[in-house]
Amino acid sequence: MDSRNQPLRQCVGCRKVRPKAELLRFVRNPSAEAVFDREGRHEGRGFYLCPGEQCFAKAYKNKRIRNNYFRKREQINELIYEVREELLKMIKKDLIRCKKMAYLMDGPCKENSIREDDLILYLNDNLPEEKVEMHAAARAGGAKIYRLPKGCECNSPCLIVSKECPIAPRLTMNLQKYDLLSSKGLAR
Repeated sequence: MDSRNQPLRQCVGCRKVRPKAELLRFVRNPSAEAVFDREGRHEGRGFYLCPGEQCFAKAYKNKRIRNNYFRKREQINELIYEVREELLKMIKKDLIRCKKMAYLMDGPCKENSIREDDLILYLNDNLPEEKVEMHAAARAGGAKIYRLPKGCECNSPCLIVSKECPIAPRLTMNLQKYDLLSSKGLAR
């Protein structure tokens, strides 16, 4: 999609305007609480937040948002946990789809097997030498590298998602959002 035609939304936490796909949408459920709208299709007024804990805290400080969507401070932490779990489910589903469509390869990351704009996904518990090799192979091949969340089961040190995969952009966006919501921040 052309960047000029992407819908823009404003984060109620930091007040920055960003493309809608980069933000998390929340709507009010019948019990007057904020609920994560992962597909962006629920009815009703909602609000958007950047996928960072600081934006959740700033949203709670906003009196209008707090009165309409939150009753207790603990709801923010519950909401962050819920969003992480939903993003993890979406990442797992996307990886399964990539595998079924034959766009996902298991195995060691070698420079000759990586192409430009491929996605390299690795587990955080890999040995430091393996991480260095993966980063070097990614740089040499022009690929993007992301850390897989803890809940993703993987038997090999890394996974390679082909750039031709139609759901690779969505997978990339969800991995970025999950990383930003983790306590360690974006890992790249």
